[in-house]
Amino acid sequence: MTTNNNVLPSSAIVEVSSPFQQTHFLLLARGPKYVPKCQSYFRFHTIEDIIIREYNRMSAIIIKYLTNNCVSASDERAKVFLISLRNLLTDLYTTKLSSKLFHHSRQEYILTKDAQHKLYLTRQQIILRRTDKSKVFHLGSYDDYEQKASNYMIKTCAYEEVIDGKCPLADNLSSVMDLLDKLLKRKAINVKQWSTMIPNRNKVELGHLYFLPKPHKIGTPLRPIISSINGPTNNVSHFLDHLIRPLFDRVAKQTTFINGIDLVRQLEKYQENGHLLPTTHFVTFDVTDLYTMIPRNGALEALGRFLVKTSIGGKIGNLSIDTILKLARLVLDTNYFVYNNKYYRQIKGGAMGSAFTMTLANVYMLEWEQPLIELQSQQGEIYGRYIDDVFMTSNMSTNVIHDKLDWMNQKDHKHIKITYSVDQKVEFLDVQIENHYGLLKTSVYRKPAAEPYILPYSSDHPRHIHMNIPYEALLQAARLCSDVYTFDKERLNIEIKLLLNGYPPQFLKYHFNRFFRLNQVLQVCTELDAHKYQILHQKLLYLPTRREKKYQRQTTDENDKLVDKEWNRKILMLSHTYESGPSKNFRREFRKLWTKYYVYKGSVVKDVRIMITALNNSSLNDLLVRKKPPASLLTKMEALLSPPSSKIESEQETELKK
Repeated sequence: MTTNNNVLPSSAIVEVSSPFQQTHFLLLARGPKYVPKCQSYFRFHTIEDIIIREYNRMSAIIIKYLTNNCVSASDERAKVFLISLRNLLTDLYTTKLSSKLFHHSRQEYILTKDAQHKLYLTRQQIILRRTDKSKVFHLGSYDDYEQKASNYMIKTCAYEEVIDGKCPLADNLSSVMDLLDKLLKRKAINVKQWSTMIPNRNKVELGHLYFLPKPHKIGTPLRPIISSINGPTNNVSHFLDHLIRPLFDRVAKQTTFINGIDLVRQLEKYQENGHLLPTTHFVTFDVTDLYTMIPRNGALEALGRFLVKTSIGGKIGNLSIDTILKLARLVLDTNYFVYNNKYYRQIKGGAMGSAFTMTLANVYMLEWEQPLIELQSQQGEIYGRYIDDVFMTSNMSTNVIHDKLDWMNQKDHKHIKITYSVDQKVEFLDVQIENHYGLLKTSVYRKPAAEPYILPYSSDHPRHIHMNIPYEALLQAARLCSDVYTFDKERLNIEIKLLLNGYPPQFLKYHFNRFFRLNQVLQVCTELDAHKYQILHQKLLYLPTRREKKYQRQTTDENDKLVDKEWNRKILMLSHTYESGPSKNFRREFRKLWTKYYVYKGSVVKDVRIMITALNNSSLNDLLVRKKPPASLLTKMEALLSPPSSKIESEQETELKK
């Protein structure tokens, strides 16, 4: 493996010869998330098209907001306001860029178009993808990708080609519509649930399979992803996930790690309770190809048992267990996709990328891991899982630990295979954990192959995004690092990464000081005060993250029904496509416009809180990576392969009889 070395912080991982020049590699070094500047000035769309798109999106929201607040959206005031909004957008998008910004943006545009052209000409020789976890681009051999993909399919035996070559979309769509209609007719689901799960006929298409490289592992293996955002069962998959995941989270709350912060909390409590000894070992293991290898019938049976235990009167909300299992089997049995211009069906496990697959895999794993959970609980040890990664503590001898894990490896050896590690210094998620002679030491962990990549300062994102990055990085470090010296080392790493990604020194100085000032611990920065740091560490460690707040709501809400969020009349939420240049002033100018027309005595919307969220232009990943097959393959409606739903219903009836 070779990498394109440069003074930039990271570079594309290159494993194939390519027609790219140094300037192209410098472009790729900016990373998949990088957004080139001022794209509206160089796109094939006319400025008028962009103005119409922005205006139509915002005006529809504004009209709805006014109507819901019993304010006329068709009187003279509203008409003049909307005309003024249109004029504002026209002024912002037609004003010329400064000479310097125009020159820079035009160079980026030309370079990006040239890279697109070279990738198109060599599409049968090289493949560009973002890496699975290291946030950079990977340039690989087309033949190498094909060979690894073929080997993966042979190894897992999870996919079979549709031999007759006919597109199964019509058959899948008919199966979904037929089952949902029958469930509605039998009152097994209500109208709202039916409308939530029904596919959009105007957008429906088959999923497509692609692979992401994992260069942090030997040989750069590939991770399969099935993208089915508009698939026939995508809505059903999301419905089941929203229905069942809160139940699982509640049941498995004590043995699930939400993130690395959650792990550090449990480890520190473990140490406080006197369980961490100089001889304590840490155990980590991961499950190989979990999503692909779980047995379908076994997983559905496990789901049925799980639902029986968590149901009230044999129902989850208003749905019977029988109805939920029928919907679950529908999702699994209609998992068709396109790969290499051929149609395939997944016959084992669930699709990587499907919302319901992770929940189903979690339910199956919950049964599999019960012997370990019971053993750890009896011995007062930690056991926790994050999807397919597990962390445990143990005060048993290494021989006994190995025997237990080897037994677990044989428990369901056809489907669940684990690779484990037992040591006193391990890595799990984003945390490095060490038992230093009975003293717990934790720090931020990065894989050795991880590039020092952070969103470049020059990326065309709103400035508040860049302002939050130093604070969030220091926040994570203070939560995970167990002592002030480890934290200071991580602070230095963060500073170097940010400098290498173009963040100005004065910008970093201000925002680093802001972190310490807001948390009232300037001595940690200036004097490495260990006592002050421990106060900071404990305070931030137990400050819940956004993800934890969401998880907490799910695990404490006893109402299993999906509840619509109450609409807030005091908030007007708009979205606007951000880019450098005149249009970045849209937020300020819109507020002036609203104040002019709707902030007056007696106005019912004068106190509205205006929230304008930023939409981003296309990233380099959007502009350069091509993995979606032609629409003609994804949307072709051919004659049905079988009578509507007959095959699926037959399989479901057989399972119900069992």
